[in-house]
Amino acid sequence: MGAKLKVTGWLAVGAVAGALTTMQLQATARNGVAQLPLEELQQMAAVFGMIKTDYVEPVDEKKLIGDAIGGMVSGLDPHSQYFDKKSFREFREATTGRFVGIGIEMGMEDGL
Repeated sequence: MGAKLKVTGWLAVGAVAGALTTMQLQATARNGVAQLPLEELQQMAAVFGMIKTDYVEPVDEKKLIGDAIGGMVSGLDPHSQYFDKKSFREFREATTGRFVGIGIEMGMEDGL
């Protein structure tokens, strides 16, 4: 009788652990945690490795990765753009500040 009780106890523990795991996985799925496309990331890593070892000239790894990220972002739509630290700083400097003026434009119309 003791062995049956022991087996039943372990089955109950397993069932509870399975239920808790299932509930945790469902909660994670509801929170919108996206699964990484591992196959595609492995493909990118393989291409990166081939470029590093087989390309005619040495390649700057940081530039290669930055260009790959830029390509992904620009492929989303015509308005998306990836900025590295330097480009973002230059963009911020060019778009911040004060603009002074009254906002009129003058031109000729019908010779006047």
